[in-house]
Amino acid sequence: MRLKSKWIFSLLVVLSMQFAFAQEKTITGKVTDNTGPIPGANVLIKGTTFGVQTDFDGAFSIKAKTGDVLVFSYMGMKDKEVAVGEKTNLKINLDSSAKELEEVVIVAYGKQKSKEIVGSVATVGKDVLEKQQATSVLSAIQGSVAGVNVVTSGGQPGENPAIRIRGIGSISSSSEPLIILDGAPYNGNINSISSDQIESMNVLKDASSTALYGSRGANGVIIITTKKGKFNAPTSVSVNSVIGVGGNAVKMHELVSTDRLMEMTWEARKNVNLANGQSPTLAATNASNGLVSVLGYNPYKAAVPVGVDGKLVTTDKYWSTDWENTLINNSAIRRENSIAVNGGGESTTYAFSANNLSQEGALRGSDFDRTAVRLNIATRVNKTISAGLNMGYTASSQNYPTQSGNSYNSPIQWIYSVSSIYPVYRHDPNGSLILDSLGNKIYDYGANQGSLNAARPSFQNENAAGAISNYIVRNNRDDITLNGYVNLDIMEGLTFKSTLAYQKYLYDNYNYSSPLYGNAQNVNGRISQNRDISTSINFTNMVNYKKEIGNHTFSIDAIQEAYQFKVDAMYSSGEGFLPGVGVNNGATNPVGVGGSINEERLASYLGRVSYNYAGKYFIEGSYRSDGSSRFAQEVRWGNFYSIGGAWSIKDESFLADNETISALRLKGSYGELGNNKTSSYFPYEQLYNLGTSELTNAGITLGNPVNRNLTWEKTASANIGIEVGLWNNRVRFGADYYNKESIDLIYAIPLAGSTGSTTYLTNAGSLRNYGLEVYFNTTNIQNSDFRWTTDLNFSFDRNEVTALTQASVITGTKRWEEGRSIYDFWMQEWAGVDPTDGRGMWYADGVDADGNRNTTKTYSKAARNYTGKSSLPDVVGGLTNYFRYKNFDMNVLFNFSFGAYVYDSSYASLMTGLKDPGRPGHVDLEDRWQNPGDITDVPKLYQGNNDFGSQSTRFLFKNNYIRLKALNVGYNMNKELVNRLGMNNVRVYVQGDNLFTIQSHKGIDPEQSFDGVTDSRSYNQRVASLGLKLDF
Repeated sequence: MRLKSKWIFSLLVVLSMQFAFAQEKTITGKVTDNTGPIPGANVLIKGTTFGVQTDFDGAFSIKAKTGDVLVFSYMGMKDKEVAVGEKTNLKINLDSSAKELEEVVIVAYGKQKSKEIVGSVATVGKDVLEKQQATSVLSAIQGSVAGVNVVTSGGQPGENPAIRIRGIGSISSSSEPLIILDGAPYNGNINSISSDQIESMNVLKDASSTALYGSRGANGVIIITTKKGKFNAPTSVSVNSVIGVGGNAVKMHELVSTDRLMEMTWEARKNVNLANGQSPTLAATNASNGLVSVLGYNPYKAAVPVGVDGKLVTTDKYWSTDWENTLINNSAIRRENSIAVNGGGESTTYAFSANNLSQEGALRGSDFDRTAVRLNIATRVNKTISAGLNMGYTASSQNYPTQSGNSYNSPIQWIYSVSSIYPVYRHDPNGSLILDSLGNKIYDYGANQGSLNAARPSFQNENAAGAISNYIVRNNRDDITLNGYVNLDIMEGLTFKSTLAYQKYLYDNYNYSSPLYGNAQNVNGRISQNRDISTSINFTNMVNYKKEIGNHTFSIDAIQEAYQFKVDAMYSSGEGFLPGVGVNNGATNPVGVGGSINEERLASYLGRVSYNYAGKYFIEGSYRSDGSSRFAQEVRWGNFYSIGGAWSIKDESFLADNETISALRLKGSYGELGNNKTSSYFPYEQLYNLGTSELTNAGITLGNPVNRNLTWEKTASANIGIEVGLWNNRVRFGADYYNKESIDLIYAIPLAGSTGSTTYLTNAGSLRNYGLEVYFNTTNIQNSDFRWTTDLNFSFDRNEVTALTQASVITGTKRWEEGRSIYDFWMQEWAGVDPTDGRGMWYADGVDADGNRNTTKTYSKAARNYTGKSSLPDVVGGLTNYFRYKNFDMNVLFNFSFGAYVYDSSYASLMTGLKDPGRPGHVDLEDRWQNPGDITDVPKLYQGNNDFGSQSTRFLFKNNYIRLKALNVGYNMNKELVNRLGMNNVRVYVQGDNLFTIQSHKGIDPEQSFDGVTDSRSYNQRVASLGLKLDF
């Protein structure tokens, strides 16, 4: 009986399954608009959370039952519902929604439709980020936004670019823009944020868009918004993996060979001997006999390698070191893997992402490893209450060889300071390598290491290659961000939102110098460690009321905000370590320990009122009052405001029916902002220094005098602009003119020595930045198979000091004075080479009897003047072209800069006429003066006292360049094959970054610091990669 029952039950199950499958069927089709297929459109079974997204060709496949209703949706398009019937292949065409097509832009404390914006706001979307390998997300702004000057000076992975939005807003305080992450100020390292986590970056440039950030908005604001899930969207999974190889993006300075350097050094020695009164024969003989002695090393298989005729007697060598190849990694590996899961139902959305990046740097031994995860959840509790939580964690480690300066382990500076005459490893008198007890090569530190290897004339006890192996410079970072909000829809048009953001950031800098080798050998090793823990809390409460009455639309925001930041810093160092001991408590000689705790708070009350009439006339005003703990109570509060307006001329009756003009807007704004970035957290408090006297008695000394009236730097900013769209916005054009005047600059004025202090902080001086920004966007070709678009932007920026408390301020290669730009070069002017004796000349003050400018061969008598050249470019910008043909697509981004000058200190060090023995020389020394009557711009070789390499316009060069910043070429696989594999899309692509650079001055990376002086940093990397992206 039981057996019979089982058979009946099994039969019923089979029949029911067959019935169910008979009702369910696979619906396929394609979603398009009037321009072609729509990739990423949502296809959802109404009343459920089950759905799919269209692939790159707009195709979809979904299982549904007869009678189900499929909902097709896409941003900017009207939803379409289709009931499932007999047809199993559907062709869906979505119509554009004029209302939805108005792009929503993230602005200060909210969102606005692009048409409603009266200020200057630029957006960098996720599509731009996806086309670049941006280790730092901020570098993606370069070439994509007008009015933003981005300099990525260095090939060290994990470094952030320097950014200036509409010029420099302060002389001594920070000019970096404020970074807002998901509504809250971000205080960590921006490299903690992975680019694949970002939905958009919005750059706020004028007073109208930044005034609500008050005391922190004077230098512009960058709002970063991370990705979120969507309601009623099917779960989507995206996996991306990319691997690449990189090296220096441009060639370094070309150096003379070892053979030519030996001969040139002989010549330099001979010229010194001649100047000392020796006969030509004796000068040549002494130059030959003393050559090895002055160099300290002899790589040649001859005791006297250069004869009296100045030629090598043999070219056979024990070694010839290529320091560039030794220290530069031109096969650096970059790997990045990520996964993202997004989706949502009727009441909850979710977005999860995880990313790991591992990148080797341009310098051997440098690298960056980062792991980042983020979870973003939002829910509608009921019709009134909604809430969300955004959580992120990043851990990164950066091995960081010294990048600049004159220290022994600066690899670029070493390449330009130590010639190929000197070996990487020790050799015995026979030229054979010396090995340690384990058979390993021993680094040569250039300090009396045998008869063959005596001592270098400079950089003794130092070896840059050994520093990479035996020293450690490492930066570890941990970053936690938590951002939660609750939103109440109180009544129609009235909402209340409360947001609490928390961030904890740990920075640990560790420096280790081996006890066995190098400059710490004499103290048996050295360790120093800095550890900073910073926490920030930002609490915001906002009420918004929006009301439409006929053609009148009002929006009012009232906001209260409280911000607290605290940093706890600790430092320790020690000397005397056993080999293998790498922690400070292993020191036999603790050198020092210290620490500090600093804290600041900001209390703010702000509001914004927006009004528009009939979608044609827009006006907006904002106000913010900030109280900052950085200033004394009497001057603690600062008040900031803006007013702006826009006129949509296209919506006037006389243009409404014009088919050529699809958009035409005029806009303008004015406002006053602030900057509270003082040099210390409590500059108004009298401080005391603790210490001991020479008798080791504890005591205190009075610190620098303080100014309790020190207050905000203030910036008045005006902006006017125009936006034009033609032929259904196939061509779009925009231009903005801006004028920013920063006053009450925080500046340290000099004091008389009799006061016991050198400087005194006060508000003094003013600075003006002004310029023009222009952009063009065109859709050149668009049909179902082929699409080509072009984006061009450029800006002209100018700078001027309008007031100073003293006549001028000299700072390096610049002199600040009223009426001049802080970027203007001020230095000695090179007058060329005297053809009679080959010595260099500079211009001096005054003119001779014929009215010609006086010259001098004594550098100290040369006059410093403004050169008429500036490190500020005349124009910077970017050009992007996007192409799509069927399943293929290509994105090409160039960035460019013209009109700036750069002082090349590296080239200067190579053109000293071989003043210092053993230093390398540039191949341009081949054009040197050698005999009376020679006409050249390169002085004679002269070892010893000469000023040929001293600071002057001789080493000031145009720094024009065009760079292929990013190239992305991809192929989306055939949809039928992809669907059979159970995926929505498979994309294979190649990515190139900094693939080539056309530059006016060779040998340096053209992206140098804003002051236009090279500093021996590593070069930006050229990276070529292969990637695979899978969408499920």
